[in-house]
Amino acid sequence: REAGQFHTKGRSATHFGTRLRLFPKGTEISLTLKGSNPVCSFSADLLPASDGEAVTLAFLQDVMDILLQYLVKNFDRSTKVIDFHYPNELLQEYNWELADQPQTLEEILLNCRTALKYAIKTGHPRYFNQLSTGLDMVGLAADWLTSTANTNMFTYEIAPVFVLLEYVTLRKMREIIGWPGGSGDGIFSPGGAISNMYAMLIARFKMFPEVKEKGMAAIPRLVAFTSEHSHFSVKKGAAALGIGTDSVILIRCDERGKMIPSDLERRIVEAKQKGFVPFLVSATAGTTVYGAFDPLIAIADICKKYKIWMHVDGAWGGGLLMSRKHKWKLNGVE
Repeated sequence: REAGQFHTKGRSATHFGTRLRLFPKGTEISLTLKGSNPVCSFSADLLPASDGEAVTLAFLQDVMDILLQYLVKNFDRSTKVIDFHYPNELLQEYNWELADQPQTLEEILLNCRTALKYAIKTGHPRYFNQLSTGLDMVGLAADWLTSTANTNMFTYEIAPVFVLLEYVTLRKMREIIGWPGGSGDGIFSPGGAISNMYAMLIARFKMFPEVKEKGMAAIPRLVAFTSEHSHFSVKKGAAALGIGTDSVILIRCDERGKMIPSDLERRIVEAKQKGFVPFLVSATAGTTVYGAFDPLIAIADICKKYKIWMHVDGAWGGGLLMSRKHKWKLNGVE
């Protein structure tokens, strides 16, 4: 756009007041405007605006084109995994201020391209990371589906299909763990750290249900046990629940990073002799640094002997339950 001239090539949706003109992809046009610059489209021009269908379809198609182009590059060996820049370089190169005025749709599209330009290509053949993996196409499609549905799973009334899907998925996961007929219950959590805290919360409630109404002052001093190589979130959960990090006893590991069952039993006996109440053993299926799997069967036997809740942190290695070759590493999880 220069001196009253507006030139575009490719797919575009140009909004002149209340008139909308759509041009097919590949069309090249030049328009001369009389007396004013073109009125750009903003988010207010999209659905649910009364005349927003065409603008919405064009805008979302442009976004989809950007995403698909990036997706193809994601798997291209000739491209870089990341176009790395230091934080101060990116801050200086782009305007990061949150403006008081709305951006045009064209500016939003430009920002989409910029965000992907500096994103790490996690699907790249040369991308390796201990905490994240490549991109699954069906999973991507499912993510687009759930975002488009734009609902929550608070009630069946709001999301009947997704609530049922969660139900059958959790039941299948319990079957894979080894519980007959998928018996039991389950819940999806935001992540591994919260899952560990949930486990601690349930174990405490199981042993002392009165804590829900009366608080920690009404129950004895609790202690939990986990390996010295376990995730820090076990102690974090103890702090958040008022149990205290000093009440988390770290158990020694062998040279391969696995919890030593004999040391676990020794520390349990010591805690009981001091008047503490052992209520949880948090085993680890895949430690953060070594990737070690604690001996779950031996730990389960000890927990059964002393009537202690056993939790398995499978955030790192729990996926091996789906592996025919490596599933044995989680023997005892059931």
